[in-house]
Amino acid sequence: MLLQACMDQQIDIKSSWMIGDTLDDIEAGKKAGCRTILIDNGNETEWNLTKSRSPHFTCSNLREAAELITQQPFAETSITS
Repeated sequence: MLLQACMDQQIDIKSSWMIGDTLDDIEAGKKAGCRTILIDNGNETEWNLTKSRSPHFTCSNLREAAELITQQPFAETSITS
């Protein structure tokens, strides 16, 4: 779904972020080629960490995740259209 959405919307997947609150979300983002942020809000109940399920970053909430993304160099976070 992520790859299809990126193709449909002409979004550069490698410059995109997947933010989720479970390791399944992180795995989907990594498999698609996104950088990933886990919102550690207690929704993850099975901490089965593998390479594909280990987030690039972990934050406490969405605001913290947004701040982290905006601190990244512009060229790495731009969306192509």
